[in-house]
Amino acid sequence: MRRLKLALFLSSVLVLPMACSSSTTPAKDGGAGSGGSTAGSGGSTAGAGGSVAGSDGGAGTGAAGTTDGSTDGDAATDGPVLTAEQSRGQYLVKSVLGCSGCHTPQLAGGAGPDNTKFLAGVACFSKGATAADCLNSANLTNDATGLKNLTDQQVKDAFTAGIYPASGDGGTQYLFAQMPYYQFAFLTSADADAIVAFLRTVTAVPTPTTTAADSGSFATRPTAAQWATPSLAAFPSQPAPDGGADGGADAATDANADGAAASVSNGKYLAALLCSTCHTVNTSATAPLELDVTKAFEGGKTATVSVTVPADGGTDAATDGGADGGTTTISKQIESANLTPDPTGLAGWTAPQILTAIKTAKDNVGRSICGMRAVAGLTDEDATDIANYLQAIPPVANTIAPTCY
Repeated sequence: MRRLKLALFLSSVLVLPMACSSSTTPAKDGGAGSGGSTAGSGGSTAGAGGSVAGSDGGAGTGAAGTTDGSTDGDAATDGPVLTAEQSRGQYLVKSVLGCSGCHTPQLAGGAGPDNTKFLAGVACFSKGATAADCLNSANLTNDATGLKNLTDQQVKDAFTAGIYPASGDGGTQYLFAQMPYYQFAFLTSADADAIVAFLRTVTAVPTPTTTAADSGSFATRPTAAQWATPSLAAFPSQPAPDGGADGGADAATDANADGAAASVSNGKYLAALLCSTCHTVNTSATAPLELDVTKAFEGGKTATVSVTVPADGGTDAATDGGADGGTTTISKQIESANLTPDPTGLAGWTAPQILTAIKTAKDNVGRSICGMRAVAGLTDEDATDIANYLQAIPPVANTIAPTCY
């Protein structure tokens, strides 16, 4: 019988910004929002409790994708034939940011997402410290109780800046940090436009009139952003191959006929969207929270996750026929992994191994990675670009305690 070991690496949103497992809560340095993975969960742009604009809730676990990065061909979610811009938005929504994980209700008995209500919002998606604390994720469909009556700019401002669409005359209000707008702020304007274009094609589903309003600590919206977003340029880049003799130009912008520079540049963009919040500590534990980009991707952010372990306290039931009584679920505090190419991080990992970890949430020897969202729908090209970027940034020593056992 062997001991169960769960390696920690690349705990994702996320997106997204980004896993949305309610079994994970932030700890130590301010984490990011409740009801999510090691960093913020949730997110919304509109539609709470049947109103035109409302609650939060956001990027979470996306459905497994096909080889082109889209999810399954369910007619309830795919809708009409899409333009190139709408297709790009579909890929970002379904396979990169994983919005369905927080905005699509689940079928009874854990049978998966109810795609007849794709992106229609989830009642009491996030719970707070008390039973009275209840936050709904928003209806993102093209219905009057969702996005239909909002302008494109209002939708973009919600998921990239956290601005509540129905702020009104009382001053600007903001979404709760369950919505990782601080992560989605890295989106290019073109990609943000593509997301809105796709959302406009989603089949309209009304928010049930029985959905209760946000309550408890979520009844009053923040009047200031709970998170600030650093610039993408502040994240580490690949050193210039000539040591800076060209005036310090980033290698990602240097001419490179084999496309390696473009791969690293795209990888930086996607790593900021998917990996930065969980694998970068915050500058402080008080609002507004902000990632400390001087320690980008060095890991060490703590969170509490639910881990399935053998019921006998350590023996792996899967190897002994279950004689030890099966498994049980416990809470564990974990630290996110160092993703820099240092011996305390990803030194020795190959790009294909990193790709596999991103898409399957399994480490380089095939063990499950606790606290991580498998970004299954990400294309191999995009996952490889992230791997190339993480292998290109400067190595930083940061030993992480193996807490996920």
